[in-house]
Formats: sequence, structure tokens, C-alpha cells
Amino acid sequence: MNLMKLIRLIFPVAVILGLAGCQDPSFSIKGEVQGAEGKTLVLEKADNAGYWIALDSTSLKSNGKFSFSGHAPAAPEIYRLALGDQYIYFPVDSLDNLTLKASAGAFATDFTLEGSENAVNMGVFEKQLIAASPYLSIPDSAAAFKRRVYARYLQNAKGSVVSYYILTKTVNDKPLFDPAEDARYFAAVATSFKQFRPGDPRCQLLENIATQGLRRKAEQSGRRRVVEAEELGYFPISLPDESGKDVALSDLAGKGIPVVLVFEDLANPDNVALNADLQKLSESGRAKVYSVGLDADQLVWRNAAKNYTFTTVYANVTNAQEICLKYQISDLPTLFVIDSAGSITGRSSDFDSLRL
Repeated sequence: MNLMKLIRLIFPVAVILGLAGCQDPSFSIKGEVQGAEGKTLVLEKADNAGYWIALDSTSLKSNGKFSFSGHAPAAPEIYRLALGDQYIYFPVDSLDNLTLKASAGAFATDFTLEGSENAVNMGVFEKQLIAASPYLSIPDSAAAFKRRVYARYLQNAKGSVVSYYILTKTVNDKPLFDPAEDARYFAAVATSFKQFRPGDPRCQLLENIATQGLRRKAEQSGRRRVVEAEELGYFPISLPDESGKDVALSDLAGKGIPVVLVFEDLANPDNVALNADLQKLSESGRAKVYSVGLDADQLVWRNAAKNYTFTTVYANVTNAQEICLKYQISDLPTLFVIDSAGSITGRSSDFDSLRL
């Protein structure tokens, strides 16, 4: 075979392979829907505002078979198949290839979804939720259902998009998990995202929801636990400082010098004047300062903490949940005075009102 013939044979093959290699990565979902001849099946995806946008559709034939594909999402996303007013939700993580078998008469409940662990879990959860829906208006039943959901789908989710989906699920236009009443669940999933998917945009959102929920919970609960603290002394706190070393409140309190315990967003520009006053107080020797940072971003907090010589520690979402409930923190900043003997003698929202 001469050179020109070889080139003519190789070139088309090379072009085909090159074009195949340039195709965008995609996911797929295929299968069949029994009893759906002539009906339209729609592939949808939620946009950033939470509205469902149709991506593709097909008119089902007598065999009910269908096949959809789409661009692989940069981060795991939730999609759904719509058949009239019935929906099957499913997660997509990059190059997933999913398979669905369903029936038209009970599309949302009579289906089998396979292809990934997340897809299987979401399918099972949706069926359980539909079965439990009539009882979710009963507080005890709702609480028991949410505990079961947490144990199965949230506790060891490792940043799964399914855990986020479950936390933000609505039933009859009401959230299944309320950010105030169920802040501990949001905090647990936020911690999981921070550990396993720190770059996922949902991580920051979950942290913000958890923090706001904790504040709302504290506000609703009133000051009962603070009264307990005043009677019994302060609640123990031990958290890492900017160098990562744990520093306990007890290292400062009850040592013969008053302590100002501060809960704040340390890096918040509105707190610059407050922190300047705390810095002067600490340097004067009249009192020690123990600042608990509830900032959403730990790196931003750490950079701010380097500007001060008083004790600064950071509370992540999980720690913040427990501490805020104990001290009933509903607004930031909140300051407490702990006297030289270790008892809380005052609470204030600003430095000027403190009585040392």
C-alpha cells in the first residue's frame, strides 16, 4: 500500500475519533413507562430561583421506551421527569447513566430507578415521603419521620446532593425541615458538606441557614437558659483559636479577673469599633476578653483574629448550635460579663452598656 492510500484511510478515522473526543461529557437516563402511549414525558431541571425548566421532551410510543441525555453538570444537581402532574426526581453527578422503569397510572410511586446509589436513595425517600404525607401534620409523627430520615439519609451523607435536596424539600407548600425547629439537621449536613464537598456552593448556603435557624430558635426560646447560667455560672466553652489550639473559657474565667465573653462576627466591619474597645480593655488589665467568632467563613475570621491580642476562638456550625442555644444568642454581637469568681453578672448588646 502506497503512502497516499494509507493517508486516505487513516485521515477519516482520525477525524471521527477526534470529533468523538471533543464531545461534551454527558449524563443519560433511559427506560420505559408502561401504559403511557401518546403521553409526553418531559426532562426538567431547577434553575437558581427554584423554577423548573424543561430541557427536553418526547412523545411515548406503545412500548413506552424513552431516552434523554444532557450536559454533565459541574456539580451534582437535581432533575426530574414529568408525566402530566406526576414527577420522579433524581440526582445527577457528572456522567451518571440511569435507568427507570415506571407505570403511567402511578408514575410518582410505582417506579424503579437504578444507576447510582444517590438515585436509588432518592427514589426510596420520595416513596416514603408520599406514604408519610398524610401524617406529617401531626407534630409527633412529623418529628419521628424526620428522625428516621436523618438516620438513613442525612447522618452519613458525606455531602451528598440528596441530603441537601431532602433538607429543602417542601410538602404542601411547607418545608419538611424547618430551619428554626430543625437547625441541628441543617448544621449536621452543613458540616458534612464542609468536610467532603467544601467547594460546593451549597456548603455556604447550608451554613447560613443553620446559623440563622439557631438565632431564630434562640429568639423564640427567650432567656430561660441565660437565667440558668446566671444562677449556675457560665456554660463551658472550648474552641480552637486562630492557630488551631483549643482554648477553654475556663482558662480565663474564675481566675480573679473579670472576663468579657463576646459572641460576634469578628470580621464584620460594623464590629471594628467594638473590637477596638475590647482590645483597649484587654490591654488595660481590667478584664480579659474571650471572643467567640460565629463568622460564616473561617478563613476570613482567622485573618481578622490576627489583628487582636485578646483571646479569639472560632465556632463552626455544629459547635455554634450548642453554644447559641445554651447562651440564647439571638443577635450579634452579644456580650456577657463574668465576674472574678466565675459568675455571669451582666449581658449587653454593646460595649458601652457593660458594667465591669
